Amino acid sequence: MRNTILIRRFVATVLGVTLTFVVGCPGSLDGVVPSGGVVPSAGAIDGNRGSASSTIVGGEPNGSFTQAIEAVFDASGVARLQGTVANSSDLDVFSFDAIAAGDRIVIQMATTGSNLDVSIALFDGEGRLVSANDDAHGTLDSFIDVTARRGSNNYYLVATVSAFASPGTESGTYTADVRVETGGAVPVPEAQTLFLDFDGAMVNIPSIFSQPFTLDPFDAGDIDPVYAGQTETFKQLIVEAIAQNYQRFNVIIITSDDGQPDPSTEFSTLFLGGFDSETFGIAENVDLYNADFCDDAMIFTGSFSPRLFSGTPTVAELAVAIGNVAAHESGHLLGLNHTDDDLALMDDASLADAFIEDQEFIEAPLSRDIMSIGSQDSALLLSEIVGLRDGVTLKAAELVLRRRDATNVGRVRMSFDAFRGGEKIGLHAGSVRQLKAWGKSPSR
Repeated sequence: MRNTILIRRFVATVLGVTLTFVVGCPGSLDGVVPSGGVVPSAGAIDGNRGSASSTIVGGEPNGSFTQAIEAVFDASGVARLQGTVANSSDLDVFSFDAIAAGDRIVIQMATTGSNLDVSIALFDGEGRLVSANDDAHGTLDSFIDVTARRGSNNYYLVATVSAFASPGTESGTYTADVRVETGGAVPVPEAQTLFLDFDGAMVNIPSIFSQPFTLDPFDAGDIDPVYAGQTETFKQLIVEAIAQNYQRFNVIIITSDDGQPDPSTEFSTLFLGGFDSETFGIAENVDLYNADFCDDAMIFTGSFSPRLFSGTPTVAELAVAIGNVAAHESGHLLGLNHTDDDLALMDDASLADAFIEDQEFIEAPLSRDIMSIGSQDSALLLSEIVGLRDGVTLKAAELVLRRRDATNVGRVRMSFDAFRGGEKIGLHAGSVRQLKAWGKSPSR
């Protein structure tokens, strides 16, 4: 797996210059893909390998859920697919019949004989993300092995080129083998403890940094002198903001002010403090369905300069911004990917002012860095991963067309109905996928 950083962008205009600041998180790895594979013919027609049935849809167009190619399972219970990704905007969508909660879905992609850097995603019948993978087993191929938490009349597999493909790997052929094992048990949601560490630490995350480094303790004065002496107030408000974001879910929040947690227990740590020249925060991984109960994330609180906002935020406003970023990074540790909606906590391309808004875990279109089709229902996924608190019901989140002026976030949203049709209508994505250092030229 390459050390890809998925980027959340914060844009602000300072003295007439547009600066982009980012929160990054490494890409996810769902499993291990075997080496080898069938070599399809050059320019392989999208469809089922070896199928002679005239009733099966094949070829283009197949770039939306409504145009999906039907996957045919053979006597051994395997659907053997193939296709060609022609360019970065080419999506190949396949559908397969009813999936019950508890069914195990294994998808093996191979690009043997091709330079294609393939990326795949699995969706339920409503177009909501179930799983996604870019690279597996040190290759550019993809692999998914997931147990369905929710039943659906059909599921969709989408194959396309990776958003991070390098020149020469942006097109080519692939094969895919899909196996569904029925009758399994539905994984039971398990509560997660988040430890908020404000005390500073020696942080060692080899998957992100080449060597350990010291993260300074949280000090409000390190953000800007205007906040000096208000550290304790900041901490209280940050904790309240994170707790508010997780109030529906079985997430337990403890802080370093309460003492160090029992090292024999399982908990994920959010380190809050210090400064980074390139990022506001970073998560160790996108931990699919929270397989690791003890992973880490960092929120560089000293990087939240008031210069990034249209006006100097109050203590309460900036604490909400830091708390929202902390909830975003911990969302990755629970298995959530990036989305594209300013009011969604998992958004990856907001103006800085969006982070003082009441962002929530909601359903929103996926970030184009994940897939240019479908949505992620973050609240639904969290209910499946950690569970809901007693007495809480999960209400469907409705997306509406949002038009907001530049002060209030400044992007136009697609309608929920248009999205449900499976098409890309007005889907916004940031134009830059690289980290931009503090104060450096925005053209970098």
